Amino acid sequence: MRRQESVEVCPLDFATMAFVFGVILVAGLVQTVTGFAYALIAVPLLALVTSPREAIVLVLFTGMLMKVVMVVKTWQDGDFSKIWLIFVASVAGGLPGAFVLRWIDDGALKIFISVALLLCTAGLCSECKVKIRRPWLAKSVVGALSGFLGATTAFNGPPIVLYMMNENEDKVIMRANLVRYFILGNMVTLGTAAMVGSLPLGGDILTYSLISLPAVAIAWWLGNKVFQGMNPVMFRRLAMTIIGCSAVVTLGSGLAPLLLGQ
Repeated sequence: MRRQESVEVCPLDFATMAFVFGVILVAGLVQTVTGFAYALIAVPLLALVTSPREAIVLVLFTGMLMKVVMVVKTWQDGDFSKIWLIFVASVAGGLPGAFVLRWIDDGALKIFISVALLLCTAGLCSECKVKIRRPWLAKSVVGALSGFLGATTAFNGPPIVLYMMNENEDKVIMRANLVRYFILGNMVTLGTAAMVGSLPLGGDILTYSLISLPAVAIAWWLGNKVFQGMNPVMFRRLAMTIIGCSAVVTLGSGLAPLLLGQ
C-alpha cells in the first residue's frame, strides 16, 4: 500500500517542480528584457502550486540573484542617488506590510494579490501622465506604497515604474535604476520579514530554490538574446497580457472556496 502511494505522489511532485522551473524561466525572461515584472508574473502563478507565502519568499530569493547579475551588467547606466528617497520611503512602507503578511489568511492574501495585480497592470497599460509639483512628496508616497506592496505581495515595481514613466526617464537609465531599487528593496523586505517572523523557510522552499537556479541562468542568457532581436513594444504588450491572465487565474483560485461555500 505504501509502495502504491509513492508511485502516485512522485509524478505530481515532478509536475510541480517542472511548473516552478517554467514560471521562474518565463518571469526571469520578462525581467531581463523589460527590467521589471518578475514578481508580477511569478507570484500569482507560483501561488497556484504553493502557499502564497512560499511563493513570495521564493520570488524574493530568486529575484535577488537575477537583480545582482543585472546590477553588475548595468553598472555604468544607473545612479543610486536618483532612487535613495524612494528607497527610504519604501522601508517605512514595508514594515506594516510585513505584519499584514504575517496575520492575513491565505485565501484573503490570494485575493489581495490578484486585485493589486490587476490595478497595477491597468496603471502600467494606461500610461497616463500627471504633472508633479512636489517631487520629494511624490517620491515618498511612491516609495511607501512600493514598500507595502513588496512586503505583502513581492511585487513592489509598479508604483516606481509608473513614476519613472510619468517622468519620461530614458529607457536605459530607467532599467538600470529600477534594478538598483529592486535589489535594495528585496534585501530590506527579506530582512524585515525575517525580523517579524513572517518568513517561511521550511517546506519545499529549499527544493524550489535549487530548481530555480538554472531557470534564472537560462532566463538571463535567453533574455539578452531576445532583447536584441525583439520589438520591445510587442514584448511589453505580451508581458502585460501574461500578467493580466495570471491575476485573473489567481483571483479565481482565491474566490473559489468562498463561492463554493468551503
